[in-house]
Amino acid sequence: MSRSTAHDTATRRNCVRRRAATHTSAQRPPLYCGNRPISAHNCGQANCSALGVPKFRLLDLRHDGTLAIGLIAGAAVVFQQPLRFLLNVAGDVEQQYHLDLLPALVVLTVILMFQQYRKRQESRAAALAAETVARIERARAAELDELVGVGRSLTNALTFKEIEQALWRNLPGLLRNCRLSVVMRQRSGWKMLVDDAESSLDNAPLIEEVAASASGLFEPYTSGNVVPIAVKGFVCFPVFANRELVGAAVLSDGPEVRESRLQLSLAPVLAFVGIAIRNVQLLAESRDDSVRDSLTRWFNRRHALDVLHNEVRRAARSARYPALLMFDLDDFKGVNDRHGHLHGDAILQAVARTIDGLLRGSDVKCRYGGDEFLVILPETGIAGASQVAEHIRQGIRSAELAVLMEGERVTCSIGVTVACAGELEPERLIARADAALYQAKAAGRDKVVVHDGMDARELPALKLVASRA
Repeated sequence: MSRSTAHDTATRRNCVRRRAATHTSAQRPPLYCGNRPISAHNCGQANCSALGVPKFRLLDLRHDGTLAIGLIAGAAVVFQQPLRFLLNVAGDVEQQYHLDLLPALVVLTVILMFQQYRKRQESRAAALAAETVARIERARAAELDELVGVGRSLTNALTFKEIEQALWRNLPGLLRNCRLSVVMRQRSGWKMLVDDAESSLDNAPLIEEVAASASGLFEPYTSGNVVPIAVKGFVCFPVFANRELVGAAVLSDGPEVRESRLQLSLAPVLAFVGIAIRNVQLLAESRDDSVRDSLTRWFNRRHALDVLHNEVRRAARSARYPALLMFDLDDFKGVNDRHGHLHGDAILQAVARTIDGLLRGSDVKCRYGGDEFLVILPETGIAGASQVAEHIRQGIRSAELAVLMEGERVTCSIGVTVACAGELEPERLIARADAALYQAKAAGRDKVVVHDGMDARELPALKLVASRA
């Protein structure tokens, strides 16, 4: 083989080897440090340290101080003779050129060590300050989470019981050690809403009295700011909703209650409590308005049918049947025609107030329509219902209503009936009472007629007391 042929063969072999190496490196997956690929150019420690990978250190002065001192001492012993030679040279230079090299080196060394020590102290102080700030921020975040939980629970409360449960379940930790009571303001006075678990039930009147005493001092603070008022060994905080005083928070007086931190934590909680109380009150008022007549404040027709339906079904199980009275005012249309509807409305309101004082609290009073009214008497027999009807008739007839004109007199006709065994629909009961009512009007008005469940008849025993005087 010639020299040129051997050279060509070697050249071809080298090309094949380079291509194989290139192909192998192209198929090999790259290595990554962090989120950057590692190559021969960027796999150094500085790059890895920049990507968050800790850099390898031979000595860490924070943990290997003793080892560092030992290494320095060993190096001084090892290089003792070279160091002595350098010191001698420095001494010759000082004498020859009149210089003080060693004192200057000592001063520079001390200053450098002091500066390093100060930088280390500053780093520690900065780290401690950053840790303190982080701890404070974590505490604030936790308090904010607690307040968000309290606000979410209170805004979802639909009853006063749910408000109490929401407070005890989500009350911030700073306030759980305090004996907190919340009193609600109502038209009739103050009522305990949330009582301290450690307090007895006998303590409720005292808390309500304290809140009532402090309420007069809360009125000037309509902006809703939490202003504590000390009364009889307690500290009271107002609870506002839309600049209206709706309640008060009462705590036992003590040094911890006077702290500004506790008051700052209590202020947003009381704001949520005020909103929750007002929401529940508005919801109760709207529900009450939906079932009551706006003129007489008696229940409306729909609610009367619901109550009567429940009563007859309950009576089917207990055999204690309800009675029903239906009455209207005699010649009420003539009153409206002669004196106007406003005068007629005033008479209806006065009649409703008069009957309110004649009935039990369990009796259900309803305005059925116009000047017609229903009175449901639970668990009342026919004789008792007849007596109640007669009391109503006489009460309306003898009432001195302030709205009546001179010489004007209001009377009513009443139909009475009682539910029968096996009767589950209120319509039949209302139909019998309505038939008895028209029987009373046909008999001359100002009468009480009883329907016994079979036919309408006027009881002979009631003729004298129910007839017009």
